[in-house]
Amino acid sequence: MRFYFIGGLGSNENHMSEFAHCFPYPITYLDPYKVKLESAKDLVDWFEAHADSNENTCIIAHSLGGDLARYLASRIPQMTHLVLLDGGYLNMNQILPLEQEIEETLAYLKQQVFPSLEEAVASELGDAENPSPTTIKAIQSSYRWNSDLHHYELDLDPEAVLSLLRLRRELRSFQVPLIDIKALFIGPKYEDEPDWRAQALETLDPSIKKLLLKDLGHDFYTAVPKLVSKEISNWIGICS
Repeated sequence: MRFYFIGGLGSNENHMSEFAHCFPYPITYLDPYKVKLESAKDLVDWFEAHADSNENTCIIAHSLGGDLARYLASRIPQMTHLVLLDGGYLNMNQILPLEQEIEETLAYLKQQVFPSLEEAVASELGDAENPSPTTIKAIQSSYRWNSDLHHYELDLDPEAVLSLLRLRRELRSFQVPLIDIKALFIGPKYEDEPDWRAQALETLDPSIKKLLLKDLGHDFYTAVPKLVSKEISNWIGICS
């Protein structure tokens, strides 16, 4: 079986490196945030251009990547397994209007500018203690130097990002039926769940095995990569 990983918005290959090191199978990182995907066909064509179509396939995907992966699962014949890491289950239209999401995203991209890479890293880490070298490298890799404006900025193309936000709404992946696909959902379990998230988890497709982890945040696969790897590996062994 071939394994692929699609991260969330703003992530890069370094974010999954510790998980990939723990995972017992070779896994290929795919980055949909460097290309402009404007339609469902663009998404399928992009995946097929990077994936081996001759073997059974499992996609492990985080956050927005989960929305893309769940749609791909319904369109790629060789897809047999799907792992959603806190993604692929939300109806964004019930959370906030697209116009507001676009406005807030653009504001965030404009805000994340720093005179030095050290300041960019410090801002991302916040109060985190003893960050791993991998975490620091992942943050550093998320930024690029803008020689015209003389600052570091997020290494994202705003137009490509906005295109993906629009596409997610069009795909409506949370409704996509997973026929003949073995699927696992792993997400954090918060003490005070927002109503919209609690409802989405309650109505998650019953064919998807659900696992909620306590005392973790949205990026839990970077915080506890060994645990996430173990849970996925055990699930694959049981359902294969």
